[in-house]
Amino acid sequence: MFLEEFSLNAANVFAQETFRVPEGPTLPYARSMIDGGAPLFLASDLFPACSLRRRRHLERAALTVQTQGQTALYSGESLDQFDQDVFIACLLGEIRGQRPARRSMRELLRTMGRRHTPEQMARLEASLFRLGSARIELGDSRFGCSIQLVESVLVDRVYGACRVQVSPEVKAAFQGVGDIEALARVRFSLGARPLTKWLAGLVFVLGGQSCRLDLERLRILCGREKIPPRVFAGQALPALSTLVDMGYIHCVGQFEQGRVMVESRPGRSRSNECQLVW
Repeated sequence: MFLEEFSLNAANVFAQETFRVPEGPTLPYARSMIDGGAPLFLASDLFPACSLRRRRHLERAALTVQTQGQTALYSGESLDQFDQDVFIACLLGEIRGQRPARRSMRELLRTMGRRHTPEQMARLEASLFRLGSARIELGDSRFGCSIQLVESVLVDRVYGACRVQVSPEVKAAFQGVGDIEALARVRFSLGARPLTKWLAGLVFVLGGQSCRLDLERLRILCGREKIPPRVFAGQALPALSTLVDMGYIHCVGQFEQGRVMVESRPGRSRSNECQLVW
């Protein structure tokens, strides 16, 4: 029997068929699928404008993003603004060109404006592993890709240290898009104000434009669609005023039909740059 199979194989009876991949254009890199870069991470409901007490596991949940003709699906534990603080704190070192290195978790908490307590240490570790397991699928009519927020996480519980490596696609999305350091300073000084933090990220994404915001659409974009519109307006307007008081935006003007004008920098031409977000 063995000799028969050997003879047949020598005669190419069992030879594997060769498939040729049709020639075509070079495939793009996954980072090119992140349309517009930072908005996916700072101006969507990936990190909703809330502080969660209970987490849910989401599987390919649709994200609300401003991009046109592209879908974004999220898989992993539900995230909140604390997770976004951790995400930005980890991203800062990558943007500065530093290689992933051992970092004190106590120092990381201090950078975020948080106290060093056992509860906060446990919260930080849980957030790091949430970010490490998070996955985003992006797709359009032709291409599809899957990216991670954080490529790897290592925690040393004895010495209170960690090593975190942000994924190269995320790092590329934030290259040259603005002063992420200024955004981090504003966010880390706000404490537990999730909506104000989220709006600071939106202002960062707008890049100094004078923009007209529809509060109803903004309510959905930031993941607060379950809150009644009037309640959301009563929270959003004071949050924007806080950013004015901090000097992060120049002024805010309220209009009819639930719209507000946000002028990031003085002297901007509203006629050319005014836009309705999403």
